[in-house]
Amino acid sequence: MSRRYLFSSLSATLVIFPLAFAYSQQSHPSNQAISSQSMIPATVAPISTNQVALSTTAPAVPPGGMQASSSQAPGAERSSYNSIRVDGPYIAMTFDDGPDAKLTPKLLDILKERHIHATFFVLGERVKDHPEILQREIAEGHEVGNHSWDHKALNKLAEGGLQHELTDTSDLIKQTIGKPVTLMRPPYGATNPRLSRAIEKEYAMKVILWSVDPDDWKDPGASVVSSRILNGWKQSGGAKPGAIILSHDIHKGTIEAMPATLDALLAKGYQFVTISELLALESKNPAPTPTPAAQQAAKSKRGQS
Repeated sequence: MSRRYLFSSLSATLVIFPLAFAYSQQSHPSNQAISSQSMIPATVAPISTNQVALSTTAPAVPPGGMQASSSQAPGAERSSYNSIRVDGPYIAMTFDDGPDAKLTPKLLDILKERHIHATFFVLGERVKDHPEILQREIAEGHEVGNHSWDHKALNKLAEGGLQHELTDTSDLIKQTIGKPVTLMRPPYGATNPRLSRAIEKEYAMKVILWSVDPDDWKDPGASVVSSRILNGWKQSGGAKPGAIILSHDIHKGTIEAMPATLDALLAKGYQFVTISELLALESKNPAPTPTPAAQQAAKSKRGQS
């Protein structure tokens, strides 16, 4: 092969390649838009034997500010729960980020006075400091779930970090209350179907999200928190049968909102259950919103208790 022929071939290649690359970029603009999708949880690589599948492009979201989509393809395996289809007026109150030394006991007093059972998603680092509050929660009929050790976004963690956030927290809870943990709520709701299924398979916990979010962590005031739970706002619906209601027992305004909120829900005929109880009540037929007759019956029943 002559030097002249080699030089001509090389020159042609150097001209054609940039043109081809530019054409591909114009034909597939999504290649240029990948970085703009940072607010959408990325799909995850297949799970290997050495690492749980995690997303490395999880959005930076404020506490309580994100919820994974609940949409499921027909016949698809359910990976997480943000509401439950029930045939009665059942709802579940859930409280995240505790226990708090002062506020959680006040909340427990409010719940006890109304004979209401709730579900508490707790942080390992707080359980370590206040195990007696967790023990009181169980003694009074409430349920406890895992909310990680120190509120890190799970879909940003490698396997070692995930092991600490989930296993260490579950072990401490079991040591504190004498029973295993079966429920988990990812901080910020930051998860995806593959990660949620991995949590259930590898750590034996169902992933629980929510359908009602009052954004109480922003401290909008007790009356606003109550109104948002009862009536809904923005993308968050209000209380309805099968709802999972998110709140936080580490904010004063949230605790102040609870008496009026719970009383209003009771007056509407709602019955409060824990998450595990709500899951057990799942039905193919959704229940209607409580009628005035049901509300009156609920009032009469409370008057007799």
